[in-house]
Amino acid sequence: MKMLEGTILQFLCLSIIYISPNFVKSQNKSKTTTITLREVLLEAPKTETPSSVLPISFSTRDLSSFQGIYQQLSLQEYLGSVPGLFTQNANNYAQDLRISLRGFGARSAFGIRGIKIIVDGIPETTPDGQGQLDNLPLGILKSFEVIRGPSSSLYGNASGGVIYLNTLDKLKDQKANFKTSLGAYGFQNYQLSTSLDNGKTVALIYANRIKSDGYRINSGFEQNLFNIKVKQLTSANSTIQFQLNYTNSPKAEDAGGLTLEDTESNLTQARQRNLDYDTYERIDHFKTGIRWLQSWGSRWELDTYGFYSFRDFYGKLPFENGGIIDLNRNYFGIGTKLKYKYEGHQWQIGIENSQQQDQRDRYLNLKGIQGTQSFSQLESFSSFGIYILDEVQWNNLLLRTSLRYDDSRLGADSVSEDRVYQVLNPSIGLSYAILDNQRLFGNFSSSFETPTLSELSSNPSGVEGLNFDLDPSKATNFELGWKGTWGKTSIEANVFFIESSNEILPYELEAFPGRSFYRNTGATRRRGFELSGLYISNSWEVQASITQARYQFSDSEMEDGNSIPGIPNSQLFLQIMHITSTKWKFQLTGESIGKFYADNTNKVQINDYQKFRLQAGKTISFGNTELDFFSGINNLFNVQYFDNIRLNAFGKRYYEPAPGRNLFFGISLGI
Repeated sequence: MKMLEGTILQFLCLSIIYISPNFVKSQNKSKTTTITLREVLLEAPKTETPSSVLPISFSTRDLSSFQGIYQQLSLQEYLGSVPGLFTQNANNYAQDLRISLRGFGARSAFGIRGIKIIVDGIPETTPDGQGQLDNLPLGILKSFEVIRGPSSSLYGNASGGVIYLNTLDKLKDQKANFKTSLGAYGFQNYQLSTSLDNGKTVALIYANRIKSDGYRINSGFEQNLFNIKVKQLTSANSTIQFQLNYTNSPKAEDAGGLTLEDTESNLTQARQRNLDYDTYERIDHFKTGIRWLQSWGSRWELDTYGFYSFRDFYGKLPFENGGIIDLNRNYFGIGTKLKYKYEGHQWQIGIENSQQQDQRDRYLNLKGIQGTQSFSQLESFSSFGIYILDEVQWNNLLLRTSLRYDDSRLGADSVSEDRVYQVLNPSIGLSYAILDNQRLFGNFSSSFETPTLSELSSNPSGVEGLNFDLDPSKATNFELGWKGTWGKTSIEANVFFIESSNEILPYELEAFPGRSFYRNTGATRRRGFELSGLYISNSWEVQASITQARYQFSDSEMEDGNSIPGIPNSQLFLQIMHITSTKWKFQLTGESIGKFYADNTNKVQINDYQKFRLQAGKTISFGNTELDFFSGINNLFNVQYFDNIRLNAFGKRYYEPAPGRNLFFGISLGI
């Protein structure tokens, strides 16, 4: 491995030396080239209004230029530039990436909560608010959009923010591409993509196999993924999009949380109890969806989708009673929205309906061997929503309003009556052009978030049924901001204030070490400042963002003024990218994460840390054939920090160490 590290370090150093004479050439070229930031067609806001005009805090990024030099191990690699967004758990593949956005989602013990995830127009988040990214085809990710604030007036339950992911429709100037990369800790990644474009039909088929031994003992994983996306132009005004995804992960191991003393003796060790109980998960995930877009002239458009998803999950936890979970989930839904636009006026009405059924069985975990069944119930969650969105522009002023009604019903076969939640969520936003290239904006919005079925079934009493003592949380958001665009540069700044009630946070019990339970922790207030900027020239791209915020409990139950655990008060991000005239690509990424707390009482502080990543690649063309070499160094300065913090963990087992400096390299061939 030392020889491998030396080879890659030499590659990066020689690359920098090699481009030095070309640096001047690219700089001279930029003097005669005019670069203007162009607005792209957005999906997440549900209107065609440019992001520079929208009266909301919004982040978007096109990944096409530098996607080829990423390791593509986790979505964390891509999202760092979004202010107010914090990710953890990128190296525990049994629990998936944890994402918090202005504090929403921080409670998650695994997966994503409180944030709506959408992939190519089809919801990935279940009706009860659970989301995961283990089935995301990172190798063909094209762009992402993020609404950084409560959005239940458009997206319903669990919409403290929205992450909208777009994948490629086809390969650029190629019919097939094979890519392979290798790296530290037994990392292997193999990808095969092929596409078809005959004018009316565009299709992309993608297959991916990835595996790793993991940084820590008992932290490896293996995954096989297959994805199809087809777009068919059925007429000049009608398009049908079909997508299919199948993901098989035969094993993703869980090394468990450690005490601080454990980490000081050996960062790579697994918790002994996790080894004793053979903790891991396996999944089979299938999803298919269809989307139909129909327009009538330039004013009317209908956008309709339908989908079905099945997830088979099997997992072992480090305790005996109920320590093995066997879950079968069926999830399906439909939605449609009718749009109208004419001379500065956009209006739409949308209807969505989705259903979820979870067959949850628990068994005794007899030191890694499945014992008798201790729990079995069929859980259900149905959701119906209808919304109206109106956007009007008069000269320099834009007014955007929306209102959504949601009816959510949840229950189980062991519960006599379903629980019903009926909620109305409004939003209103204004933006005003103070100059041709600058706007002020402000908005008010709200959100609600029901407990998920997995949280409700984690009943501290240990019996079947749902913990209906756990109530939904609600939040209101106020925001003021400014946006400016100058040719090559765009900047956005804003302040926000959010108040919530019935905040849901996890905790652990001595009888079930390693298992998360949930409770309402009263009211919170969140206030902060966000600043982000982007500069693009013909050969340079610079992204930067700053977040300064306070996320606090605001009632006596949790000691008024204590910080909500798991969320840093400050974040800084800087990324510098360069493409030379000889097709070398370089990307240097730096992040600074401020201190935060591991528990509600704020007695355990997690220190601030900084981490850097360096990536480089070179493209060589032979007619229609392209050969790409790329490599990278993660955690460039070998900083010791924690990849994940388990909130309110019993026995002070909060810590999951992150890998030190580690390398990867790869090659891709496009024909």
